[in-house]
Amino acid sequence: MHQVSSRVEASPETVWAVLLDKMVHPQRYIADALDVEILERGPKQVVRKLVLPGGVAFRERITADPRARTITFTLLDHPVYEGTVLNRLQVGLDGAVALAFELDWKARPGCVDERDPEEPLALIRSSVMQTKRIAEALEQGS
Repeated sequence: MHQVSSRVEASPETVWAVLLDKMVHPQRYIADALDVEILERGPKQVVRKLVLPGGVAFRERITADPRARTITFTLLDHPVYEGTVLNRLQVGLDGAVALAFELDWKARPGCVDERDPEEPLALIRSSVMQTKRIAEALEQGS
């Protein structure tokens, strides 16, 4: 599992709104997202199809838990991996706001993980920083 966290200079409400937006507009947050299609939409979850470079297409179920301040991305039919990504909004006792993302993917039975071992960490770090930048820009009204 890979985890990255970062303090965010924005209100919890702004950060939560950005996390909800990320469920249906991944191309704003993931540089490699070429196409997205929302297949199902419910009050607290969506199922989307995401297309990445090289024609890699897969579905994922994304569930929002406002009480826990988490968004969980569960792979449904990725050709190589199974697992989840968890996006968590954290608010400290001092009011400090932070994002913590956890990527927990492993190769499906019969598949080989051919990624560079540093790639998952770089991907999750990039996602945290892009989400942070968007939340802070919204907070500043830019």
